[in-house]
Amino acid sequence: MFRLATALLCAAGLLSAGRAYAQSAAPIELKWNAIESCPKAETVIARVHKIAGSSRPTPNTLRAEATITQTSERRFSLQLEIRYGNLAAVRTIEGKSCKDLAGAAAVALALLLSSEEPLNERDLAGTSTTTGASNGSNQTGDNQTSTQTSPAKPPPVTPPVPPDSPDADEGPPRRWNLLLVAPLAALSAGPLPQLSRGLGVAAGFSHDRWRFLAEGKAWASQRETIGNLGDEYALELERYTIGARGCRAVLGARFELAPCLLASAHHLSVRGSGRNLVSGNDSTTWASVGIGAQARLLITPWLGLVAALDGELQLSRAEIGMTLPAQASPTATPIAVRRLSPVAATLAIGSQWIF
Repeated sequence: MFRLATALLCAAGLLSAGRAYAQSAAPIELKWNAIESCPKAETVIARVHKIAGSSRPTPNTLRAEATITQTSERRFSLQLEIRYGNLAAVRTIEGKSCKDLAGAAAVALALLLSSEEPLNERDLAGTSTTTGASNGSNQTGDNQTSTQTSPAKPPPVTPPVPPDSPDADEGPPRRWNLLLVAPLAALSAGPLPQLSRGLGVAAGFSHDRWRFLAEGKAWASQRETIGNLGDEYALELERYTIGARGCRAVLGARFELAPCLLASAHHLSVRGSGRNLVSGNDSTTWASVGIGAQARLLITPWLGLVAALDGELQLSRAEIGMTLPAQASPTATPIAVRRLSPVAATLAIGSQWIF
């Protein structure tokens, strides 16, 4: 008799433990649709059970369907459809990792399961703010619910700047500026026979990353000497250049590198001197076109150092010559002294003032 009573007590204990376990299991069904790298459905359910603990008896089972998609390289989106009886809602949450979204889904479901009060539409929709949350709605039978999020937090109010503040007149940066390059030092190989040194100035404007400049240079005079029958004759060459260039900056803000297109007009004056020289003065003008590269180092917002390297093609090649007097040459014919080079390379360095 004692043995029978003991067996009945053990069986009752096992049934009681089984019933308690059944009651502690969270009444939830989860359909989990996620990409390969996300946690599995079993992991999410286990976390729901751990957070919710033992649950009270409920007339309905909480059903959820979660879908996680990757919207960009470091951005994921969770769509969580929740149903409880005739109630339904959709929550959309965005996060930086699939693991975070799985945790957010587990917490949301656990909070619903552990609610002390009967669930209603607001509970399923969720009223707490979640990163990337968006509205959604669904309808089952006669009931319709929609997700609700708390109003976005207004941005902090910036106090007004007093009229006498130094920042009161500051606005967005201008898209254009006036430019002045002065002084401008230049060194040119060609078109004259000798290396040319010059000084100049340039002025123009910039718009966004475009630069447009007009330039003027005066070159140091050069001297050619010719000897004939014991007499010496000299030619003095004076050259002036005006030109224009357009450049487009392609690198950086503090340091800029800009390819350029340019065109120039050159004026050359030739003055001869010597005993009984027939022709004393003459001049010629020609044009050239070329390409170049201009670099600028911005020292302050209003001052920069610029350097340009240009290559030009002369559209005509003037010939320098002189006509000797009849006493110095039996035929008195012109003598060609030098022909200008068809190309020229110029290096220019200067200070750029920005207004």
